Amino acid sequence: MRPAWRPGLAQGTETPRVLLIGAGHLADATARALSAAGAAVKRSEEPTDREIRDALDDRVDRVVVISRLDHVALRRALVVAHVRPGLATLVTIFDRHVAAELQDTMVNVRVLSMAQIVAPALAGPCLDPALLSLLRGPTDADAHGVSTGVGEEGPRRVPRTWTTPGPAQKVAANVEALLRPFDSSARILVYGLFGFLAVLALETVVTVFAKGVPVVDALYVAAKVTVTVGPSPFADGSGAGFKLFSTAAMLLALGFTAVLTAGLVNRLLDPRLTGAFGRSAVPRRDHVVVVGLGQVGQRLCELLRDLGVPVVAVERDPDAKNIARAKDRRLPVVIGDGSDHRTLRRLSIRTARALAAVTSDDVENIAVAVAARRLHSGLHIALRAGDGDATSEVQSLFHIGVVRDVYRIAGSALAADVVGYDVREAFPHQGTMYLVGESDEIEPFVLPPKTTGVAI
Repeated sequence: MRPAWRPGLAQGTETPRVLLIGAGHLADATARALSAAGAAVKRSEEPTDREIRDALDDRVDRVVVISRLDHVALRRALVVAHVRPGLATLVTIFDRHVAAELQDTMVNVRVLSMAQIVAPALAGPCLDPALLSLLRGPTDADAHGVSTGVGEEGPRRVPRTWTTPGPAQKVAANVEALLRPFDSSARILVYGLFGFLAVLALETVVTVFAKGVPVVDALYVAAKVTVTVGPSPFADGSGAGFKLFSTAAMLLALGFTAVLTAGLVNRLLDPRLTGAFGRSAVPRRDHVVVVGLGQVGQRLCELLRDLGVPVVAVERDPDAKNIARAKDRRLPVVIGDGSDHRTLRRLSIRTARALAAVTSDDVENIAVAVAARRLHSGLHIALRAGDGDATSEVQSLFHIGVVRDVYRIAGSALAADVVGYDVREAFPHQGTMYLVGESDEIEPFVLPPKTTGVAI
């Protein structure tokens, strides 16, 4: 348990009286977890500012504000701070900058997000099926895994069992990305460039051997002809064979120049979500494919990238708001259907390390997992599940991967934080929710026996 961040409250001496503001699956899961923890919960799903003021009476000593939209959560938190300054408040905010500003500005406020809480529980099984979750540590180099203990021991910290590309592998990956461009504009650009250079090199070599001139002179003349600055002086006095070769080289150079120019213009004018090389290039092997670029998918991609694991995101909606965030972080994003076999083949799923299906639709996640399993039977798969029964029903028929109920995980973590636990992340194991604090300590979320929350 962490020291109280709520002044004036003695933990364990009274029943927490909580006002829960918010609607949706996460708010529902949090309300259930708070009631199970013995809190007295008053719920207000979509209140106006006046309704928030009326609900903040003297019987409320803690407030939880939950919303999928940061600006809505921020607005409601500010109303709470205006009506009851210093009241213990827990707010869900996804954007790190907004969260930091709110926590620095408001007194006695705690900021978490569902994505922040559940991302390590999804990343662990992607890197190693034996891992329950990850522990970030002070730096990315200090990251550890969380695995099951021996005998009666619970989950425990274990050394990192996953590998990350070294310098030589990164160079090889960049070379492969250049030779196998992912999107059409990159292919046009790369093929045009390679063709142009190939014609230049071929004409230089032929000129050196056919005319016996130095390499530098041959390269200079070949470059001048290739870029149409002037004719080749060696061709003017040569026989028909050399003139035919020179003519073919000029026509090929002209064609490849047009292709190169088209590819360059396309890359400059069109929005680019993937690169031809570097951090934004689509990885081809030992990578993780993340399907769904919502808040959970975005945070999962960032976590894997920070750990040095190659990652590519797949998003169906080209107007999804997190695409801009991914582009800023140079995360490769592919617009397409993650359950389509052609898309998965283009993403080199057969040589991938893992796939995480984390869209907000349980049925779509199942379809993605089944399609990926058909193409790569040994692929590590992690699925995001919600409150529906579809995932459990399919899982009971055949093993499709590690399933994480993100609403239950995040709702339990938020509830635990409200009643005094130190919470940064959470993960389930054998029916128990385990919490990870700021100091990377792992402890179970222990519910009091036979308690039920009562209305305020």
